[in-house]
Amino acid sequence: MAKKKNVPVQLPPELTISKEKEKKIHKMLEATRRETPNFWDEGISESFYVPVDDGEIRVLHIKPKNPISKRPVVFVPGWGGLPEGYVDYYEVVHDLVEFYYIETREKHTSRIDRKKAKMDMDQKAKDVQDVINHLDLDKTDFVLFGTCWGGAIVLHGLINKIINAPTIITHDPMHTLWFPKWILKYVAPFLPVFAAEIVKPIFKKMQLNGMKEEVQRKRAEAFIREAEAWKWKKASLAVKDFELFGKLSAIEEEVFVNNGTKDKIHEQTDYPKTAKEIPNGRFIFMKTDESRRERLMGIVVLEFSKVLKEDGIPPSLAEFEKQLSRE
Repeated sequence: MAKKKNVPVQLPPELTISKEKEKKIHKMLEATRRETPNFWDEGISESFYVPVDDGEIRVLHIKPKNPISKRPVVFVPGWGGLPEGYVDYYEVVHDLVEFYYIETREKHTSRIDRKKAKMDMDQKAKDVQDVINHLDLDKTDFVLFGTCWGGAIVLHGLINKIINAPTIITHDPMHTLWFPKWILKYVAPFLPVFAAEIVKPIFKKMQLNGMKEEVQRKRAEAFIREAEAWKWKKASLAVKDFELFGKLSAIEEEVFVNNGTKDKIHEQTDYPKTAKEIPNGRFIFMKTDESRRERLMGIVVLEFSKVLKEDGIPPSLAEFEKQLSRE
């Protein structure tokens, strides 16, 4: 029996780029490498808690003495994301950009009522807006940036008119929870919290199996290690049926969707699809390898922080925007 030939995957035009542009992106990213402190360390950032429904969530504030940015950035990381996972991002923005890092309520740092606290997407979106309001950012120009599950929270908040921001960027937003659906449906509801702690190594092995991307793997290992079992269980069950596709057309705001890498968790073809479904969605594609994913996020944040809402897309990123066909 003849072996099947490996047929190259045909990427949509939104996920293709010229060699010249790819080299330019590589040069931009490599120029950002430098030694920087840990932004979560005392003395580098201000750490404080913001009141939210049935508890508090932690926010880190980094304000350079002489930033070149014209406006601050509100950063919403992915599910279980730890500051340690964004070292490369910080190398890009260190001493240049003021930003707020919001740790959503499924993180181990949150102080929420175990019995009363809700974990659904409406609540998480409301938490983000509560932080924005608490900081009086709702009265000024700023950039709202959500990556991975943080991007999902932002998009959900826009669909349901919970979140409002002048400029909105999502990097690799997840349209649904990436945990195996069979676990969410048949295992998680019946798994006691103490047992969840015991099976964490098994879950870790399942999720990391076949994940070849070194940076993404280290990040996943860290957030599984730091996971607080009862929060993850409650949060995952609250969103087990969550799906963005089919709902994004309700978003009225202009939203920039950004992508440049691929890995086991992030399916690249989802991102132009996401931007297309949003009536005023715009897609920026800056191809690079997975090890530079967080550095790419830093570039996008930096460039958008250097312009005002009224200026639109930064000139430095305009050439990487893809025209979307909405036929």
